[in-house]
Amino acid sequence: MWYMASMDANHGHRILGLYVPRTGAGESTRYDGHRRDNDGRYFAGSDIGDLLGYAESDDGLHWTKPDLGVLAFDDSPNNNIVWDLHGASVFIDNQAQDPEKRYKAIGFFRRYRNVFLITSPDGIHWSDADSTHPVIERANEGPTNVVYDEKTERDFACMLVNRGNERCHIEYSESKSLNGKWTGPTTILEPNREDDTIGQTRHGAIRTEYYNMSGFPYGGIYIGILSVLYVTADIAKPLMGQAGVDGPIDAQLVYSRDGVTWHHFEDRSPVIPRGDVGSFDSGMIIFTVKEPLVKDNRMHWHYTGSTETHGGLLKDKVMSIGRASWRLDGFVSLDADANGGTVETVPLRIPDGRLEVNVDATQGSLAVEVLFPDGRIQPGFSAKTCSPICGDHLHHPVNWTQTNLTQAQQPLRLRFPLRQAKLYSFRIVESRL
Repeated sequence: MWYMASMDANHGHRILGLYVPRTGAGESTRYDGHRRDNDGRYFAGSDIGDLLGYAESDDGLHWTKPDLGVLAFDDSPNNNIVWDLHGASVFIDNQAQDPEKRYKAIGFFRRYRNVFLITSPDGIHWSDADSTHPVIERANEGPTNVVYDEKTERDFACMLVNRGNERCHIEYSESKSLNGKWTGPTTILEPNREDDTIGQTRHGAIRTEYYNMSGFPYGGIYIGILSVLYVTADIAKPLMGQAGVDGPIDAQLVYSRDGVTWHHFEDRSPVIPRGDVGSFDSGMIIFTVKEPLVKDNRMHWHYTGSTETHGGLLKDKVMSIGRASWRLDGFVSLDADANGGTVETVPLRIPDGRLEVNVDATQGSLAVEVLFPDGRIQPGFSAKTCSPICGDHLHHPVNWTQTNLTQAQQPLRLRFPLRQAKLYSFRIVESRL
């Protein structure tokens, strides 16, 4: 795990090699009397001490922070600091031709107030030698959540943007390579009147803003967790280390077909609920990792929780890393009550293989029908010929009495009659020769 730590605004600490220019060249004031580093990058803003830390775990729950000896913090090498990016995304680049650059990270540098790329052979020893120019132009801080999409062979980034009097919102940029030319950024998600209504009803908020989003390809679509700030007060004269607005931050689920056009679910309820008063995540769920860890039929999403709301003093905020877990594909489900219901797909072309369903039919049942594109049931694929599915299953095979899915005519549609059941997903397990 690579994570962000932060020191107080007037920390007064020294980390040799990070907070000072690489050479003595430069002009006027800032950072030991220099305004820019030896690569010509201007120190554009103050640095409150953001640090990129490194931790390891065998199970994702119990973590160790090794003494790496990479950087000296106040003359001591006994720490796990590897760099000072703000909100970085870290990658293993399996296509990297240079083994010294197998690891890459993209994040926001407060001292240059822009987004840069750094490289490493092992994820611990980093270099910014090739990072003399920003890879994405953005002047405000915040995570840069970057993932690789195998289907389109592109890297794409979702990030917070705050320009002047605009509300904080989410913008998008993409590139065919991590260190290549990036597009945009362009706006993909903005708070609207419905957000404001929900914020007023739930929290007495005066407006809504978007503060972070992770988005990743999954199951043929794109899933994201959006951090939504419900502004309850504007702070006219914020103190040192205090944000200019106050309010809680909720984590909501969003989805997209192309990674660019995103949609909300109707009630916009939190997918990771904030904890009760006094818990580590009662004030905000402010950041989430760029994509979940999927292991042993469970989905785990690490996130940052805060004891305080957004406008709390930095010295009072306790930030912690938590983990939310779901069953496989368990973000949402299509539910039917005792009266029953049906779900139908659009026409599909599917590979040869076995149809499996992820369903909780402990109190009811589910069946599957195969249809022609016009909605007629294909011979041998009615609900009556389908073996009824009961119980709670993650990978239950669907069977018909006298035929199998490879004999269905394509394109086809699938109809799921269900009663007192929750349908999470279906998938085709391809046949292997």
